[in-house]
Amino acid sequence: MRKKILAVLFGVMLGMSAVTMAATPEAEIMSVQQAKAMAWTDTMLVKNKPADTLKLMSSEAQKEITDKKITEIGKDISKNLGKYQGARLAGWSCLDQFQLVYFMKFEKEPLVRCVFFFNEKGEILNFALQPLQINKQEKKDDNKKENKKK
Repeated sequence: MRKKILAVLFGVMLGMSAVTMAATPEAEIMSVQQAKAMAWTDTMLVKNKPADTLKLMSSEAQKEITDKKITEIGKDISKNLGKYQGARLAGWSCLDQFQLVYFMKFEKEPLVRCVFFFNEKGEILNFALQPLQINKQEKKDDNKKENKKK
């Protein structure tokens, strides 16, 4: 009975947070930022056109990053991570700077954190990709603990 009550309460909390987020001005900003992040992902990782990706970024970023540099970054991503396989939104922050965090999957790296940094206008200022490694020893220890509990 407790589990059912907790499940209902959890569902209500999720529903309330979704309604609250949809009603705020930040929801529109987040939607614009998500569209730009997905356009960047499509251009950079799927179509492999780094020069076109640069056009999606803010004018400030375009001053700092050249076509040659973004092309090298694209080649490094392809070489080190392999083919892009998908992404899932993990978080959004607007405290000191707007950030969208995605977890991405690549051919060579199954878990990569990608962070997009935005200005107040919703333009991409910068991005960062970081492969995440799960420590195999910790994973084995967790499995042993689970087996002992059973």
